[in-house]
Amino acid sequence: MTSTGIGTIFDSAATQYAEVSPLLWDRIGEATVMTAGVRAGERVLDVCCGAGSSALPAAKAAGPQGHVDAVDLAGELLAHGRRRAAAEGLQNVRFVQADATTWEDHPYDVVQCVHGVYFLPDMDASASRLTGLLGPGGRLVITAWARGAMEGFGRLFAEAVSRVRETPTAPPASKQAVSRIDTEEDLGAWLAALGLAQVTVTRAPLRIPLDVALAWQVALGSGFRGMLTGLGESAVEQVRTTFAHLLGEREMAELDATSLIGTGTRS
Repeated sequence: MTSTGIGTIFDSAATQYAEVSPLLWDRIGEATVMTAGVRAGERVLDVCCGAGSSALPAAKAAGPQGHVDAVDLAGELLAHGRRRAAAEGLQNVRFVQADATTWEDHPYDVVQCVHGVYFLPDMDASASRLTGLLGPGGRLVITAWARGAMEGFGRLFAEAVSRVRETPTAPPASKQAVSRIDTEEDLGAWLAALGLAQVTVTRAPLRIPLDVALAWQVALGSGFRGMLTGLGESAVEQVRTTFAHLLGEREMAELDATSLIGTGTRS
């Protein structure tokens, strides 16, 4: 899928993305910034920033003397991030609709990407380029799903879509990239291969009680929404009811959203 296609999917997901943020995205973003150790006065680039779940905590940590550039393709999510920043009185964060793979501004003390690196074209080349935007001693911070996290949920949603389409639903294009960095060992080795030093990987457990309403919000407010592309309103409603039935049938009452937060320093 093209970068434009990803931006379109997340634009359409903006309402539900914002609704689930307090339970899901904000908690992961805050854990990322805490692990990154963003300090007062630092310059931060937040790639695939969405509605600001990691950019806003970074702006708070960087303080008035610091600055955060928050970059994403989804204009609707960026607009939500700007509203959140204004409501919290944060003037040191800038939300920009741009392609992170062509972003030129540098150097940064921290470049962070929370659950977005696998949506970038050529994950290795994109991450290498982001590393090049760091100043000496700067930190690259990548947050990825831990192995097993979101997988059961994703399989159930894909099954619901397949039943309505009456054809197998292909896994998201990002799945292969996700699976390459979904253990502490693999994420650490991948960061080291980028030439980073002092690599550490921290597990951030997150399990959320799940009911039918929240499950549908998560599906619509995440990359899973892309599975619905091309379906009309009635077909989407059929997916919703089928998904609800499967959740009950399989007794899925919890969402495993455990993340891995990898950091490495540019020498």
